[in-house]
Amino acid sequence: MAEDKFEQAVIQKLESEGWDYLPAYSGVTVDKLYQHWRDILNENNAHRLEGTPLSDSEFDQVVLELNKNKTTYDAQLMLAGAGGVGTIPLNRDDGSQLELEIFYGDEVAGGRSRYEIVNQITFNNLTNSLSAKRRIDIMLLINGLPVAHVEEKDQSLQNQWNAFEQLKKYHSDGMYTGLFSFVQVQFIMSQSSAYYFSRPKNVESYNHDFVFSWRDEQGKEVTDAMRFIHEVMGIPALHRLVTVNMIPDASNDNVMVMRSYQIQATRKILDRIREMNQNDFVEREGGYVWHTTGSGKTVTSFKVAQLLASMPRVQDVIFIVDRVDLVTQTFENFKSFAYKTFENRIKVVNGHELKKELKHNQTSHIYLMTVQGLDRAVKVGLASRNRMVILMDEAHRSASGDSVARIKKALPQTTWFGFTGTPNFYSDEVNNVKTSKKISTFDIFGPRLHRYNIQDAIGDGNVLGFDVTYYEPHFEMAQTDKMTELELEKVVYASLPFREAVVDDILANWDKNASGPVKIGVRQKNAFQAILAVSGKQAVASYYNLFKQKAPDLRVAMTYSRDEDNGVGASDLQQALKQAMQDYIKRYGTRNFLEDQDSERAYLNDMTKRIARKKPYNKGNDDDRLDLIIVSDQLLTGFDSKYVNIIYMDKMMAEGPLIQAMSRTNRTIDKNAKPYGKVRFYRQGAVMEENVKNALVIYTKGGNDVITDVAEVPDESEQKELFDTGVLAPKSGDQIIDLNPDIARLKTLAGDDFSQIPRSEKERLEFAVVAAEVNAKVQQLMQQGYALGNEVTTSDGNPITLAIGDVEQLSTLQARLNDVNQTLPPEKQIDLTNIKVAIQSYASEIINYDKLVELLNVYIDETTPDNRAAVEEHVNPLDQKNRDEITEVLDGIEQGTYKEHFDTETLTHVRKTIRTAQQELMIYKWAADHNYNGNDILSAYNLYRPGISLVDNPQLSHYIEEIEDKLAISFFEIADFEEALLAYFSDITN
Repeated sequence: MAEDKFEQAVIQKLESEGWDYLPAYSGVTVDKLYQHWRDILNENNAHRLEGTPLSDSEFDQVVLELNKNKTTYDAQLMLAGAGGVGTIPLNRDDGSQLELEIFYGDEVAGGRSRYEIVNQITFNNLTNSLSAKRRIDIMLLINGLPVAHVEEKDQSLQNQWNAFEQLKKYHSDGMYTGLFSFVQVQFIMSQSSAYYFSRPKNVESYNHDFVFSWRDEQGKEVTDAMRFIHEVMGIPALHRLVTVNMIPDASNDNVMVMRSYQIQATRKILDRIREMNQNDFVEREGGYVWHTTGSGKTVTSFKVAQLLASMPRVQDVIFIVDRVDLVTQTFENFKSFAYKTFENRIKVVNGHELKKELKHNQTSHIYLMTVQGLDRAVKVGLASRNRMVILMDEAHRSASGDSVARIKKALPQTTWFGFTGTPNFYSDEVNNVKTSKKISTFDIFGPRLHRYNIQDAIGDGNVLGFDVTYYEPHFEMAQTDKMTELELEKVVYASLPFREAVVDDILANWDKNASGPVKIGVRQKNAFQAILAVSGKQAVASYYNLFKQKAPDLRVAMTYSRDEDNGVGASDLQQALKQAMQDYIKRYGTRNFLEDQDSERAYLNDMTKRIARKKPYNKGNDDDRLDLIIVSDQLLTGFDSKYVNIIYMDKMMAEGPLIQAMSRTNRTIDKNAKPYGKVRFYRQGAVMEENVKNALVIYTKGGNDVITDVAEVPDESEQKELFDTGVLAPKSGDQIIDLNPDIARLKTLAGDDFSQIPRSEKERLEFAVVAAEVNAKVQQLMQQGYALGNEVTTSDGNPITLAIGDVEQLSTLQARLNDVNQTLPPEKQIDLTNIKVAIQSYASEIINYDKLVELLNVYIDETTPDNRAAVEEHVNPLDQKNRDEITEVLDGIEQGTYKEHFDTETLTHVRKTIRTAQQELMIYKWAADHNYNGNDILSAYNLYRPGISLVDNPQLSHYIEEIEDKLAISFFEIADFEEALLAYFSDITN
């Protein structure tokens, strides 16, 4: 009953947000929805069909076109169509040809777009399912096309991840074909949780990491289902979500849906431009978006660029990066994300080409170039009064202002927007943020439009926190404390002994840092790659030669660009880079990059694809592996690879550049294998520790966009907060304090050596859940560098050792975990690939429903005490209310009420009937206890919708007023009566 009521509440809320509920097309089979869509096609295309509706053969032809959609990507392209109108080709019976209009992406909440809700649709002919039929909860239709699928769960019975598994099961059954291939977004909802995700291209692509919650404009997570519906699923929000906020990814044949912060930032920029257009006024400083490194700025910036280029008053969009190598990378990403009709409007240009391009009178384009190239073009005479928009990536690096000032003067009708993960701030007295900046990102781009900082992203699981180690040189030199940084560089850090010590440390710990998790005693070698960042080109070349001497089998490459600092020393740096390229070509058998016109760019492009395992190096071939890249400045910004898990730093950095460099390591992958991004500092550990803490405070709290005169460092409470929120990894000892009690419990259940299988199913389920969690946390400890059996200290200075002493004992635990898991019924087995789901499945204590049906049917056949006991033992994990329901079913079997065998559908129906009857008895009893008419209270309950207030439920509100009139409740008692009534309804619903 509660789940039914929640579904009714969702439908009622959707109706209040602009949707129309179709009772005539609910509780029906899919065939009825095909007919409904056919009626809409005839209506919307009446002028094209010239008064002759689609014949059966013509409609069959249309359905065949739908069946060509094999993935969500195919369907999205069909929806998008050309010019904002999706179409399907049709050859009419009379031989004529036309395009049927099926979707109006450009008519959000208006025109010919209609928004409809259907529920309890039965799929009775699924190609891949052994079940006779599947029934879904809610489908949302736009112009008759099912674009969103909503699966609800009553929190008291099951959790949202069961809904996720249900959607995955629907996909494997073959549900999302034909008309239902248009489902772009899937929703998981319960009364106090709501999530959304783009429908994956296949069953194998379902991944919990891409299931998103919604954050409001203040960055707070929205967990109330009714508020979530208002913000995400109303009209026009849902129409925009499945059109404007979807991004096709041609490189993966997939579709991505934007996260809440990406959608909000996009909207802020578009609103700024619309405001200027309405006022017929151009502001050069549009604003900037602060989205932390790794949060998907490339996707956001492309979507913004495409939408701006589609606006009638914007003649062109210029997308600027600050490095030549990023132009090609950005161009490839943009082409991958573009609809086919937009691909040819994206161009890479230099200054001379841009000058010619800006004279066109065609549709607007997106031009990609470097800020240096645009500045050079301005210096030699480029000027334009065209109404344009400039979008700048990594906007914090442009804040010198000189080149920007020149460009702004030459392009006076151009508005600037910046994207950055690390804005430049002034110090902030209130938040104790200390920076060294003389100009802020605000000064260049204008107001901050949206913020999503590193703490937000870590909390959402979009990026990892950091595990940081600080070293001091192992040798001391007289007077080093009095030396300047330049003198230290020359005397200490450029010395051969120091660099050898760094290389020796990296090599000594290579296996520990590069390996994957332990699986039954075996640890995967070289699962991850590394970056070594050093100070200058000379240092890059020196370190490269040291690795060649000391570790010839390690696959090392080096790179630097022409404009980087040469550092200390005098060597033929171009020859060193040429030799490194020759080594690379020989090792991997690539083409000869030295013969290319831009050999350095071709070399860098191949190297970054290799370390990121992108095409063509994504096939798991060990021969493609690259272990370590040595850099000075290159790749410390704008480069992403989830397979880079550590950066070694032999250079001093601070503030934004430091966070950018550290963030090369924090892209997410399996958290057992990579719980944090690792950072190792080899210079001035104490100084770098302060620099890291200060930088993280800046980029979790933010500084001032306008100047203040403050110079304070973060206090201890702010530093502690970095650990508490997961930005910095906690000490190993503190993690062991939390782990050891769980390990003790596992030993109680399975023996000190984990050799026993717990006897009862309840204990086996507990063992599986706790062991899965312990295994994950131990793996994470080891990935952070903890060696099993070692004694470490807690933050209080106390010694402690993990209660799992070696790899053999961990392997035994893993073996027992697998053994125990296999003994559990399928519905209770733990998904060992996702610990979060395992914990939540245990908490909800789901039983094997198919097994329950089987046991009840055995009891119908032979009504013996043993068979009844088997049912009662099976449902023992359930709560009392659910056990009572099954007890009533058992009693009904004994009394002859239920004689026919159950299936899952009929048992669910019987349980709902019993639950309704129980609730009715409870309602009558409550009414009698309070001297109310039981029929009146029951009728009121039937109008009640969980999560919806009386104000939003006028039917219930009016009926309660009638009850109050009957009871002659005084004005001053009305509020108490209504509050008590709704509280009771909520209690029995949950």
